Amino acid sequence: MINPDILEDKEILLDFYQLKTLDPKDYEKDSIQSTFKLDLSTEDLSQIPKEVVNHLLGDTMNDLNTSVNDNLNGIKPINGVKRTLSTHSKSSSTYKDALGFHQNILDELMDKDIVDDTRDPQLNKYMIDSKLFDPKLFLSVIHSDKSLNDLMNGINNLQNDINSKKPLLQQLITDNFEKTLSSKNSLDKIYTDFSSSNLGSEIEILNKNLAYSNNSANQLLNPVLLLISKEQELSNAMEFINNNKNFLDLPKKLKSYINEDDFDSFLKEYEIGVKYFQNLKSSNNYNPLFDKIWSSINKLVDDYKNSMTIDLNKIHIESINSNFKLQLSNTKKSNFIILLKRLIELNPNQNPIKDFINSQYKYISDDLDKGLAKINYEKLINARNSILNAYQINNDKNDSTLLDSEILSNTTMRRLFSIFESSIFNIDQLDKIYEKLDFPLIIQLWGYLTDYVSDVTQEVVGKKILKFDSIIQFFLGDFNNLLSEKAKKNLNSYKINNQDLNQMKDYFSLMIIKICNRLEYFFSCTTSDLTTALKISSEFGPKSVYPKVGIQDSNDITTFGFIPPYSNSISTICFCVNLHKLIYTKLSEIQNKDLVLNSPDLNSKITSTLMSINKNMITGCLTNLNSDLMKIFDVDNMSPSDTIEGATKLITFLQNYYKVFISKLHEIHIFNNDELTNSIEKQFLHSFDILLNGMVKNVSKQCLLDPSRSDYYYLATVYDMRNLTQRIIPSILASFDLNFQSNLSKNPNLPLYSKFDKIEYKLFSDYMKEPLSIIKKIVSNGISEINTNSNGLMIKLAKSEVIEVSPYILKSINHINNLKSRLLNFKIRNSFIQDVQSSLIGQLQKKIVDNLTVKFSDDGLYQIVLDMDLLSMLLRKYNTRCPKVNITDTSNLDKALETFKSKLDAASLDKNREENINMNYAQFECFITC
Repeated sequence: MINPDILEDKEILLDFYQLKTLDPKDYEKDSIQSTFKLDLSTEDLSQIPKEVVNHLLGDTMNDLNTSVNDNLNGIKPINGVKRTLSTHSKSSSTYKDALGFHQNILDELMDKDIVDDTRDPQLNKYMIDSKLFDPKLFLSVIHSDKSLNDLMNGINNLQNDINSKKPLLQQLITDNFEKTLSSKNSLDKIYTDFSSSNLGSEIEILNKNLAYSNNSANQLLNPVLLLISKEQELSNAMEFINNNKNFLDLPKKLKSYINEDDFDSFLKEYEIGVKYFQNLKSSNNYNPLFDKIWSSINKLVDDYKNSMTIDLNKIHIESINSNFKLQLSNTKKSNFIILLKRLIELNPNQNPIKDFINSQYKYISDDLDKGLAKINYEKLINARNSILNAYQINNDKNDSTLLDSEILSNTTMRRLFSIFESSIFNIDQLDKIYEKLDFPLIIQLWGYLTDYVSDVTQEVVGKKILKFDSIIQFFLGDFNNLLSEKAKKNLNSYKINNQDLNQMKDYFSLMIIKICNRLEYFFSCTTSDLTTALKISSEFGPKSVYPKVGIQDSNDITTFGFIPPYSNSISTICFCVNLHKLIYTKLSEIQNKDLVLNSPDLNSKITSTLMSINKNMITGCLTNLNSDLMKIFDVDNMSPSDTIEGATKLITFLQNYYKVFISKLHEIHIFNNDELTNSIEKQFLHSFDILLNGMVKNVSKQCLLDPSRSDYYYLATVYDMRNLTQRIIPSILASFDLNFQSNLSKNPNLPLYSKFDKIEYKLFSDYMKEPLSIIKKIVSNGISEINTNSNGLMIKLAKSEVIEVSPYILKSINHINNLKSRLLNFKIRNSFIQDVQSSLIGQLQKKIVDNLTVKFSDDGLYQIVLDMDLLSMLLRKYNTRCPKVNITDTSNLDKALETFKSKLDAASLDKNREENINMNYAQFECFITC
């Protein structure tokens, strides 16, 4: 409240009423004269300029001319204190916002390029104290960003301002208005009285004073009328805002729901707004402001739909959870279901479902076009080159040093041999050690290849292509149940029709075919093809044109490009099992499920791809098997077996090696294809040919390295061969039959048996050449010298002297005994020692009988008969001790002995024979001992 006793408030009142004193006696003397003259006789009081009235009321308007300013500034100090205008009369506050939000409306209008300066005639439409003031325009421009609550607060400010001035106006009316009317009536009466008189000059003066009084009355009445008009305008504005407050506040409310991600509330309010706007358009009191508000709402909704579309386009299919159907309650923006559901609810202009599917297809397709399906070309190339550079072949023919590749091969094979030659080896241990059987560079390359296949199958097929089909199934079924009834009607415009579905099938087929072609190409390449393809892909990427694959040769491991250089057969087959599982699991998943996008042609393509990969893997592994069997003899030093007497560790190695290989190969072999089965059998049987050749070469090599052990090398190899044909190979073939449904073990006439028997016989024959030739030479030389060496024998016999057996008999027996002893030291199997002895005994008998054609003297005849009789007796004892298979046939010797013995004294022969046995007991006992 204004207190007239306070100096500042008193100045405000004096300034407001343009008075010199708050207790006026004479208005002409006590009021401040202004250049503005208001005539109460004006018929239309509303025509009085508002600027004048508001100025007189002290409202915020520019001074109308300098005379007013001069009058105001010319106010004398009171009690020495200079009077200052209130903020209501300052020109700087003329443009203040009546609602209390802006300090200067003029600046706001100029910032928005609505007016240029204070002289712009458009300005009056926005000034509340202007005659041209437009409240609706004022609200839509100055306060377009204000909510209903903001406007209500502003109106309250304005109402409070009006209310604060009411007491002053009431006081003014009470104290001055009645006085003014009374004065006017008195003046009118006086004027009437004087008019009837002849007081001309006085009447003229009175008319002037009366006109001045009317003017003063107008100065008091017009502001009251104008304030009443302003109050009515503001009241109408408040009523307009109150009646449409929900609609006016809708943009801000919708925006808040968007910020809070409260789509349900957003949709509810938006649908209410749609109905309300439709009702407004049909009403008679439709206001153009509603179009502007609705336009802002539409823009807000369009921006919201665009933002959701952008969020939708940011979603890549591999980031979508596989169990997306179980996460429908998730309202996060990253959930494609929620985003599409919201877009359908808002009825977008384009088909968001189809756009989403197309974008996902393009994303997957672009990924597949990156060469060999998301493969790290540089990493693979560098890994392969590292291996080739580290173990490159030495081409210097004059350099006798071992080649780097041979060192690598020998090291790898030695490691492989040391594990598999152990009698305690367990196939269950293999999964823990197979990655340690190759050098780190090779295992690293296997790891890169595994990553590549994993990316193609797990990431591309599993997380993208199969999910692509699941998403389409979802849109065809469950998605409809998530929508409101209204949105379900909208969905009819966006549903996947038959034409769309056919397009999706084409998408699906193209993606799968690309994957199949990539995988088939990768596992069909030769080493040269793959290296070239990787270089091309690294350089040209999606634009790469790959070379046609070469021919894979089952006799050349380098023609199988997917197998890293120098990788051993066990590592290869173990990694291939893992790779095959990855590929087969994912590709067969497409076939085994009743997918919406699947087709018979696609199934056929997948089957052919799997068969091709399956065949190449099996062929490559078998080729590597044969390659390793050639290399294994580079490290096999034919050490004696710890568990099999007379055999080498090769036998144990082959038992474990083939067992593992057949078991792992069976895991890859999944197709019953006659052509492939025949190829497997052929390559597998060929491995025994390689094994046999390697064993023969290894005997020669070991004998050259250590000739002193040649007996062992020959006989151990012969026994290994016999062991293989009689026990090991039949067992291996039985295992092969069980895993591959063949009948190899049931065929005793397989060529491999005759090959082994032939080589076994040849090796034994080669070994026996020297011992037999020595026996032959001893016997031949001994018998030819009998007549010479036996001179005087009959004289000794007459003297009852002991006749000694011929030296050739003793030498032959000593030769056999020495060989037996040497073989026993080599731990040659006893049965083989007996075989050797039986062969030498047979040769000894044969050569004695063959040389009996010599014409013996009487002395010589007695000597040869004694020799044969002693030998016959020893052989009879030998036959009683040896196994049945080693019993020697003495019939020819006995027949010849009977022919010659009948001519001699049997008693003396028996006596001398016994004497010789006693003299050479140890030697003869060793000979007949088995």
